[in-house]
Amino acid sequence: MVVAACNDDGRVLRDAKPDQTQSISTTVAPDTVVVDDGSSDSLSSPSSTLPLGDEEYTVTAPWDAGTAIDPRYTCNGDNIAPALSWSVAPEGTVEIAISLRDIDAPGFTHWVIAGISPEQIALAEDTVPVGAYQAVNGAGAVGYTGPCPPAGSAHTYVLTVHYLGSQTNLTDGAAAEELLDGISVAEIASAEVDGTFSRA
Repeated sequence: MVVAACNDDGRVLRDAKPDQTQSISTTVAPDTVVVDDGSSDSLSSPSSTLPLGDEEYTVTAPWDAGTAIDPRYTCNGDNIAPALSWSVAPEGTVEIAISLRDIDAPGFTHWVIAGISPEQIALAEDTVPVGAYQAVNGAGAVGYTGPCPPAGSAHTYVLTVHYLGSQTNLTDGAAAEELLDGISVAEIASAEVDGTFSRA
């Protein structure tokens, strides 16, 4: 019998006995991957979430950060919620929430929506996903109401995507502050974009 090896560590194999006719493979099976600690684990498809760490999460709106918000999404236009997209949720996210607040009028909330699937990475214009729920906005209605500062003034608005590690357990029609409090407790990461709007 001829014995071949890739490495020579100084050890010598004994001759095979007459009844030893089987060989043993020392190669790793093609459907496994060796990890750093020397153990092996099955290959799996990429996860739909990212590890929670120092990653920078982003949200994209129809306006660039710090620029004017398109009147279409304000009381001067169609007053509808904008289309949005955001970073893949971090690991541990169980739902996503979105808020739009006027930082120059802290008591007025324009939009709070939660219950969005953690696997979702975008929202179409003027759309409420199945399973999502919205709070009562500052105008007294459930859902979105756009920027609408007093005439002659310019306000800054912050739109935030909140990644939540637990459910808020609220439903449609909750008070905005109640839902925002629930979001604050459950949030594990967030992404935001600001914009301005002024009325003549």
